[in-house]
Amino acid sequence: MRSLTSILSAAALLHHVSANSAYLFTIDRSVVSSSTAVIDSDFASAIIARRRSLTADRHLGLSSESDLEDLNNYGGYQLPLFGAQAATEAPGKLFIRIHGVDMSIAEFDSYMPDLWIEDAAIDLLTDFKAVDNRLKKDGICEYSVPPSLNAPGRKDVEVIFSYPLDGEPSCLHASEIPTIPVILSLQHYLPTSPSDVKSQITGLVRILKHLSATQNVESTLLLLPTTLAKSKPHAHHNHHARSVQLEEEEPLDLPLIPFDSSVKAATDGLISQSNATSNFTLPLTLPACFTSQASCENTTNFCSGHGNCYEAHNACFKCKCGSTLARTNPDGTNKTTQWGGAACQKKDISVPFLMFATFGVFFAAVIAGGIGLLYNMGSEPLPSVIGAGVAGPKAGK
Repeated sequence: MRSLTSILSAAALLHHVSANSAYLFTIDRSVVSSSTAVIDSDFASAIIARRRSLTADRHLGLSSESDLEDLNNYGGYQLPLFGAQAATEAPGKLFIRIHGVDMSIAEFDSYMPDLWIEDAAIDLLTDFKAVDNRLKKDGICEYSVPPSLNAPGRKDVEVIFSYPLDGEPSCLHASEIPTIPVILSLQHYLPTSPSDVKSQITGLVRILKHLSATQNVESTLLLLPTTLAKSKPHAHHNHHARSVQLEEEEPLDLPLIPFDSSVKAATDGLISQSNATSNFTLPLTLPACFTSQASCENTTNFCSGHGNCYEAHNACFKCKCGSTLARTNPDGTNKTTQWGGAACQKKDISVPFLMFATFGVFFAAVIAGGIGLLYNMGSEPLPSVIGAGVAGPKAGK
């Protein structure tokens, strides 16, 4: 994993540094990262939920192919369908969460985090606690492990160890967990306080990689800052993991339209596209009705920015498509585009097609009528007066 300190300029670092930045290490056999990717707090929660195998009662809110691909890349081991693999191949899992780590991305040296969480929310601190009695529900033995034998009561360093029962008669007793080889190996490298993370992060990541390679242990290391953002209502976000860029993104090359009252009056009623995401991928199939307006907006990307979700009837929300401004002509008139489809994703060409079809039928009827008229005129007999004064040939004498 290459260090970003050698490729990021000071201006780029200042551009990305946030007071609420958190960092996520996803250490398992499937994750091979060449650089750090940036995600939001909601998507980080979805990844951790999958790595903790706590997705049964959660709504991840992901619909695009890019979201699902990123979730598969960073989501860790999942139980195979139809018993394609033996249950003994399921790894043990370590979840380590340290709160109060106020480090900038430039302070990581040998090992960089796989994911950089912008504006980390408090949900990442309050969620994902150790679950009691997971054996009955999921067939998983899970324990809250003291982060250090010398500091067992620290609340800012959490360690949760879980593993599948794998046919064993019962789970280990909680008192046995601190003495098993995996935990004993971890204790020497695990920071006992957030202030120790900077000096011990290299050794901690190294031992977690070693446990992944030799003991089939999958690790999730979450470093949270002291200050966390408030939780926000769940809404659609651009979850797609993006690599940290050396330079700032170039602004879109859009024409600047000066404000004018006549233009505003002429464009009243047109749909705004500000809420839609440009790189959103619609699902292959869309339901006829959505159960809520939020579900409609999240799944259809706010009706592709070309309409609004409305309640067609009780508990049935659909997209009501509108028109968008395509251009303003030199004479001051506006050219608009009408949209249609279940998510307002298709241009509505019914009116132009109807006009073209009507003209084509009319023109074809005129041509057919002209040809029929010429044919009828050609089949009529010539009048007798044309041959009245013409004499036939005479025989020679």
